[in-house]
Amino acid sequence: STQSTWVHALEHHLGVGEEEVTPDGMFSISEMECMGCCSNAPMIAISDYSDPPNYRYDFFEDLTVESAIELVEKIRRGEPLRVGSQTGRQGAMPAGGRTSLFEAPPAPFCRDLAEA
Repeated sequence: STQSTWVHALEHHLGVGEEEVTPDGMFSISEMECMGCCSNAPMIAISDYSDPPNYRYDFFEDLTVESAIELVEKIRRGEPLRVGSQTGRQGAMPAGGRTSLFEAPPAPFCRDLAEA
């Protein structure tokens, strides 16, 4: 399955099994239940607990195994990460771009659609 391919690739790259921590304490691998982002899969969540109480919990979407491993390496090097789609897709929009809602729907709005 895709999930086991991802887990095995990251386990191999990091040298740990699921629920284990790397010797430097930077990484562990845990399976998550539904992340509510099926349309943005494959994806991973990265938690940063290095600056309590300022915790970060970010989703990285539209990944390949190679781009997931590159995220790990960027973290190791202290480089900034681009949260969200790694292919430039916005939200859950199809890879080819918008397919509906070309015009603004009639009011009332729950939020400003121009900011979405």
